[in-house]
Amino acid sequence: MTLFRPRLNIITGLFCFVLFIPGVVFSQVVKGRVLSSQTKSGIGFVNVGIIGKNVGTVTDQSGNFSIELDKIYDNDSLRFSMIGHESKSFLVSYFKDNLIKTIYLSPKTYYLTEVKVFYHKVKEIRLGTPVISDALKSGFADNKLGSELGIKVHTKEQVKLEDINLNVATCTYDSVTYRLNIYQSPDDIEYKNILTEPIYISFSKDKINNVITFDLRKYSIIIEGNVLITLELYKDLGEGRLLFHTEYFTGITYHKKTSEGKWTKAPGVIGMYLHGQLIKGGRYRSKKI
Repeated sequence: MTLFRPRLNIITGLFCFVLFIPGVVFSQVVKGRVLSSQTKSGIGFVNVGIIGKNVGTVTDQSGNFSIELDKIYDNDSLRFSMIGHESKSFLVSYFKDNLIKTIYLSPKTYYLTEVKVFYHKVKEIRLGTPVISDALKSGFADNKLGSELGIKVHTKEQVKLEDINLNVATCTYDSVTYRLNIYQSPDDIEYKNILTEPIYISFSKDKINNVITFDLRKYSIIIEGNVLITLELYKDLGEGRLLFHTEYFTGITYHKKTSEGKWTKAPGVIGMYLHGQLIKGGRYRSKKI
C-alpha cells in the first residue's frame, strides 16, 4: 500500500509550535490460555477474534494466546471458536476488566446427515476453476494469524466432496500447512463452518509444479447451496510467500484478515477447485454423534 504525505509549505514569519501531550493508553494486551472443559488440557489453534472486526489471533499449539484489545472495541464481543467445540463469547470490556485468563471450551455434539442413495450412475462434478497461467499470481497479503483465502461455489443439489485441488504458483517456504474451512449459507449472508473436525492440508515447495490434490473422501463432507472453501493461516510460518495461479476475468477470490473479520472480495479467482459426487434421489436421516 502506498502512503501519500501532504507537502508542508513553510511561510516566512509563521512559526509552528508543537504541543507534546503525554500519551494515554487506550489499548490493553491480554494474555491467556484456552483449555478443554473435559480434559483440562490446552486446545491448540483456537480462533480468537472480535466479531465483525479485523482484530484477532490464533492460539499456539498449547492453547496460549495474546491479543491487543483497544478501548474502541469495549462494546463489541470477543469470540473463541474451534471446530469440534462450542464457541464462547465475552463482551470486550468485561473480558478486560475481569482479567479472564483461562477459557474453557466444551466438545460439540453434531447431528450428521445419513444419506441413502438410490441411483445407479454416479455423476461426477467439478466445483471451482483450474488455473495454470503465470500471467497473474495472488495469495495471502500478510502472515496474520487467522487470515483466510478461498473461493465461493454454488450447488443446487447436494454434493459429496471427493478432493480439493490447488494450483500453486510460488512457495518460498520449504513446506506449509494450512487449515481447510468450509462455510455454508442458505441466504448468502451468514456463513457457518460445517466441518466437524479440523482438516489440515500440507505440502512442500517441490510439489507445486503439479496440481496439489488432497483427498476428502474419508471426511464425508456434503455441501449444498452457497459455500465458501478457504485455507486459513492458523500458525506462524515465518517470512515467506505462498501465491496461487490467478485468472482475472473468471471469478472472485474471497478473503478476510481474521477469523471473526468481514469477508471481502477481490477480482480474479485463484486456482482452487474440488471434485465431488452429485447426490440425487437420496433419503436423509439425522444421526447424533
